Amino acid sequence: MSENNSTNKNSGYILAILAVIIWSGNFVAARFLTHLTPIEISFYRWFVTFIVLTPFCIKKLIKTIKYIKGSWIKVIIISILGVTVFNTFVYLAAHTSNATNMSLLATLSPIIIAIISRIVWKTKLTFNQKLGLLVVILGVVILITKGSINVLMNLQFAIGDLYMLFAVILFAIYTLTLKIRPKEMSQSTFFYLMVIIGLIPLIIGMILTYMTNNAHALNMQSGLILVYVGIFPSALGFILWNMAVAKIGAIKGAIIYDSIPFFSSLEAVILLNEQLLISQVIGGALILIGIIYSTIGDKIKFNKKIGG
Repeated sequence: MSENNSTNKNSGYILAILAVIIWSGNFVAARFLTHLTPIEISFYRWFVTFIVLTPFCIKKLIKTIKYIKGSWIKVIIISILGVTVFNTFVYLAAHTSNATNMSLLATLSPIIIAIISRIVWKTKLTFNQKLGLLVVILGVVILITKGSINVLMNLQFAIGDLYMLFAVILFAIYTLTLKIRPKEMSQSTFFYLMVIIGLIPLIIGMILTYMTNNAHALNMQSGLILVYVGIFPSALGFILWNMAVAKIGAIKGAIIYDSIPFFSSLEAVILLNEQLLISQVIGGALILIGIIYSTIGDKIKFNKKIGG
């Protein structure tokens, strides 16, 4: 492995972790937006993202949009999946599902990505990646259930769980199809284009919401939270994620994605003064160990072969 390639991958891991840390804050912020409908939350957050990115990306988009030729259908599909539908279904799931079920279902993301990659691109998980993923999932389960088997035994499923499962599948497809970006177009510019396309169905949804008198007024708190979500989890988080996937691939990125519950719990302890439990420490440690092993296990094995 060349030094440049190694550096490129290392930066990809850092970008993925940064994206996950930023996204974990979205789960904390979402607790203060329960009075809004899923369409409203999705529209406002992506509209803020559009406003923030426009001064930086509009000129670059005009110059490079010609390189999308022949890929418009794919770009439209990925935009609607990643921007319009994915987040809307997550917020929709939150109305009838609970945090435990949603977090457990979210851990399926790397498994779904691995299955799709195996079927479509014949890509296999290495043994070390499989082992690391299992350790990560074990850590997530311990963290979410607080180490109690009774939580798992007493799980109850609702329609929201189906919405969350659908959202997880959509995110897996979105992550895998990021490779359609033309090399002539930067990650931020391509993402800006996706935001524009994804906003169109949300605008239609908001118009229908106002026409049926189901719209909710924003107060200062919810407005500030939506600005935060639009700038950080939406704009910065997705751009960092897209850059990370381009460097390390969808499968390795998805394994890191499973650390969201750990960082969400950590942020809840820091920002919401929630109690830190021993199960969270154990679960968090296993998640970090699994991520590290899945990323360096193959490298260690490769170096041993070279040395031997």
